[in-house]
Amino acid sequence: MFNIKSAASLLTVLLMTACAMPKQQLAGTTEITIFSINDFHGNLQSDKPIPYLAPVEGLITNGKAATKPAGGYAYLASILKDRRKATSASILVGAGDLIGASPIGSSILKDEPVIEGLNQLGLDVSAVGNHEFDGGRQDLQRKMNGDCPASGCEFPGFKGARFDYIAANVIDKASARPWLKPYVIRQVGDIKVAFIGAVTSDTPNLVSAEGIKTLQFDEEANAINRFVPEIKAQGVAVIVVLIHEGAYYAGAANDPTYRCEGLKGPIIDITRRLDKAVTMVVSGHTHQGYTCKIDGRLLVQARSYGAYLTETKLTIDRQSNQVLSADARNYLVDQGALVADPIAQQLVDQVAALTTEIRQRVVTKLNAPLTRSIDAGGFDSALGNVIADAQLQFGLRFGAADVSFMNAGGIRSDLPSVTDSKAVEITFGDIYAVQPFGNELVSMSLTGEQIHALLQQQWSGRAADDPKILFVSNGFSYRWNPALAISQRIQDLRLHGQPIQATRSYKVIVNKFLADGGDGFSVFKQGQQRQIIGHDLEALEVHVQQQGSTLSGVKKDRVMRSDAAK
Repeated sequence: MFNIKSAASLLTVLLMTACAMPKQQLAGTTEITIFSINDFHGNLQSDKPIPYLAPVEGLITNGKAATKPAGGYAYLASILKDRRKATSASILVGAGDLIGASPIGSSILKDEPVIEGLNQLGLDVSAVGNHEFDGGRQDLQRKMNGDCPASGCEFPGFKGARFDYIAANVIDKASARPWLKPYVIRQVGDIKVAFIGAVTSDTPNLVSAEGIKTLQFDEEANAINRFVPEIKAQGVAVIVVLIHEGAYYAGAANDPTYRCEGLKGPIIDITRRLDKAVTMVVSGHTHQGYTCKIDGRLLVQARSYGAYLTETKLTIDRQSNQVLSADARNYLVDQGALVADPIAQQLVDQVAALTTEIRQRVVTKLNAPLTRSIDAGGFDSALGNVIADAQLQFGLRFGAADVSFMNAGGIRSDLPSVTDSKAVEITFGDIYAVQPFGNELVSMSLTGEQIHALLQQQWSGRAADDPKILFVSNGFSYRWNPALAISQRIQDLRLHGQPIQATRSYKVIVNKFLADGGDGFSVFKQGQQRQIIGHDLEALEVHVQQQGSTLSGVKKDRVMRSDAAK
């Protein structure tokens, strides 16, 4: 016979037992996994351009280290799915530049399919990178929200990001508060994990000033540390920094000792100055692969373009809520060893179908590829010089044009990116991969003295051996002496063999990013008689179409070293 009192007593016992169980479960440890990516740059495709060519250890072909294709969305999705099966509790996070500077298939669709792809991957949260701001604040907000113009979005069914973008150091000038969420707290298994975001404070030098004029970018470590106390008050066990800033490293993508000898870059000092409560730092920006420890704290990066997936395992003591160990590994997204994920491949195929006609339009044929590689003198490259020439020739269509400058950071791919033959067919997609930003071209007047000053700015805020290079157009030349002070380093400026005159005005052609003082070249902002004359991509297409096979022999001694150690 059913007894209400007995049932109530039994329920009370069960509830007391259930309440006691978590205390028993707190004994011992638990493990969580943090998967991370960075600098994906919209690389949905896996074939042309190939996102990344990974060296094959110990294999030499024709005197060169052999390589194999890595990266691409469908292969990244595949390895992520496999690694998730090996974990009981995990989360996928990002360290910025997941969109922007993308190949044509993604970029021409405004990176909307990239956002959808990241949604499909199950990305939970990411720091913003500088390239998230390529289109400015409003454009990024539109992509996050899934807003479409009256004419509709570029990618069918686009609804915006289902993940959070975060940044503690991106401040809205009007409110003096973070424009995005500075941090989020997520439950990973039975552990509360906080993620604090930040982007390089150098962002104003890396994107168009107009699009971010209402934002300021604070120093990274102080901005991050500001939110640690309120995070700790919420009982989190783990604090992870997602930051779009990084280091340079010549070693392997995985260092079992975590010492990473030779590692250098701004993220090292930032990491050292972080609050001791921060467990690990997921970095980006420098397109390097490393697993390191700085003062005992884990620092990781997964190179770029989906070529690697970082897997970090954290072991936490349940009773003390303390991290006992942190171990990381970078998994190569090896196309030859993986099967493309079929669902992800459907997205790739859809993007390809929407953009095939424009991507595959043939522009010209070259006798040999044009590469970005810098010559021994330090300031010439075949492709960099060709782009400068293209801009100069385009400027001449609108009247006078004396010299053009091109920033090395604005060249995102070789032309074409990958080829096995000497004679190569160039498509519009190849050209677009070189210059995916859609920059306008600006004509302006600068004096000879100003041109001398802007060439000195190649070392502004940089190490003596790490300038921000400007490629120059045919007919312009100068010498430089690394043994001298920066104020004396640039010498013998000439135009068509004649010395540049300090007070004379010269007509200069540059992209709008440089014209607005990008990459720290503030002298360009002093230019007079400014006029927009077209677009960089149009100039490059017209030039390679007209010059064709002659481009492989482009002169590369425009900048000459004048010290004894040539």
